[in-house]
Amino acid sequence: MAYVIAGLMAGLSFLLNKALLKLVGIKTVITYSPAIEESAKTLPAFYLGADVLATHVLFGLIEAVYDLMAGGTNRYRAAGCSIAGHALFGLLTAMLLFLSGNVWLALLGGIAAHLIWNAQMVRRV
Repeated sequence: MAYVIAGLMAGLSFLLNKALLKLVGIKTVITYSPAIEESAKTLPAFYLGADVLATHVLFGLIEAVYDLMAGGTNRYRAAGCSIAGHALFGLLTAMLLFLSGNVWLALLGGIAAHLIWNAQMVRRV
């Protein structure tokens, strides 16, 4: 189930992020994208009984493949960051879910971590 959710939500996130980039611009990366991606991964996984951590990691792998196919001089670094970042967000989300039993608190933690991560990535690039 995690494979299906990760694949579908990666596609949905890609389309939403692409549309928002056109409407809002690069600020989307440090505003809307983290909330969209974390919600798209966490909520369906939780409510459909899939492994939340596995869904996050698989989403990161899918994003890494996209990064590699997009080309560019930093594609390998971007791919590695996609895997590491989404695994980290998933681990944090799963830990918060385990500790609190509250999917909304866990989701907020994942969104916060993703926002901080993206802000740092944009600042460094």
